[in-house]
Amino acid sequence: MERDSFNKQPSQTAAKALFILESFSASSPEWGIRDLSRELGINPSTVHRLVATLHNTGYLQQDPETQRYSLGPRVMKLASLYAHQNPLPSAALEVFERYAKICDYNFYLGTLSKYEVVYLAKLDGRGPIKIVVEPGGTTALHTSALGTVLLANQSDAFIQGFIQKDSLRIYTQRSITAPEVLWEQVNEIRQSGYAINDGEHYEDVAAVGVPVYDSSGNVSMGVSLAYLRHLAESGRVKVEDVVPFAREIAAEIALRAGPFMNSHR
Repeated sequence: MERDSFNKQPSQTAAKALFILESFSASSPEWGIRDLSRELGINPSTVHRLVATLHNTGYLQQDPETQRYSLGPRVMKLASLYAHQNPLPSAALEVFERYAKICDYNFYLGTLSKYEVVYLAKLDGRGPIKIVVEPGGTTALHTSALGTVLLANQSDAFIQGFIQKDSLRIYTQRSITAPEVLWEQVNEIRQSGYAINDGEHYEDVAAVGVPVYDSSGNVSMGVSLAYLRHLAESGRVKVEDVVPFAREIAAEIALRAGPFMNSHR
């Protein structure tokens, strides 16, 4: 969820509680009340009440010495239930692990969630790239190969809505900030069937993204392979070699998880 959107939700209280849970990550596994208040822009007393409720119900736990909070064991119940109902992440990881033995890319599977990409599965390859992102994490549509390939497979009205929402945030000096440039990229992706990220989200990281098609030819997910930008600049990694590799991975994931993809479009 976008952090400025809880005021637009039917239940602001529930939205704020969800924002609190989503604040916990691999890079920020613990939070204090005041830190959360500053991070989310929510009144400290409100944060305290919501955190106390989440703590009492087992979704958060508190360190008795530091008084800081981390995710509680109750979260595992939801995670386990999702993993049981959705075979895609585990199927993708099995495919990624097999291909990771023969290349140095990082592997990602993601899906569209409103105007963001949500990662469903990821695997760091043997290379030096280590991006702190976990399944359930999000990234921007316009600055990632995964995002732009998913964006290009949406309707023009969807893309225009994304642009009008002032979503072209700057992450690096290479980030796309002009609507006309984004439209050019979308049209190129629609022609070629793949997307390229050239340091638009992280300065030193490049990637290739391809769609994952279901049996009806629809696209709701994508695969991306990431590598160091300087490897492409030096010619050691060539896009024309990465694209068929990515397509092969996407096709295998679609084949293994086909029934689920068709029933959850």
